Amino acid sequence: MDETLLRRLRVEQARALLDNADPHHAVMLACDLLVAGVDGEAVVALASESARTLPEHEANRRLAAVIAELGLPEPDLPTAVSLIAADTSERILDRSITAEVGTHGLYVVGHEGSQLDDLLPAVTALAGRLEDDLGGRADDDLRIQLAALARTILHREPAEDPASDRAR
Repeated sequence: MDETLLRRLRVEQARALLDNADPHHAVMLACDLLVAGVDGEAVVALASESARTLPEHEANRRLAAVIAELGLPEPDLPTAVSLIAADTSERILDRSITAEVGTHGLYVVGHEGSQLDDLLPAVTALAGRLEDDLGGRADDDLRIQLAALARTILHREPAEDPASDRAR
C-alpha cells in the first residue's frame, strides 16, 4: 500500500476514534484500496456501500473491519489529533471543504493530549467570529486568517505514526 493511501486510511481511522469517519471518504478510500490491489473481504464490503447514504455508525463499523483486516494498530490520541488537524488544514487550503466546516473541524486541536492544544484559543476566536459576528458565513478576512492557521498547523512537527512503517 502506498503512503498516500496509508495516510488516508490512518486519518479516517483517527476520525472514527475521536468522532466519526466520513462515510464518503471511507467508501472512496475502500475503492482506491481495491484499485491498489488491497482486496480483502472488509475492503470489498466497504467499497460496495453507497458513499451518499452510508450512515456514520456503519462507516465506522466497516472501516474498523478494514483496519482489523489490515492489522493496523489504533493510533494514540496525540497522533490521531495531529492526523485529523493536518488533513483538515490541507482541505482548508485546497478549498475542498468550506471555511465554515474547516473552522469547526479544527476544534480537534483542543482534544486531551493534543500537541496542538496551544492553538485552541485561535480556533475558538475564529469560530466565535464566524458564528457571532458573521452569522455563520465566512468572509474573506476570516478565510485568510483560517488559511494562516492551517499553514501553522501544517508547519508543526507531525506526530510520529508508528503504524506507517509497519504497513509498508
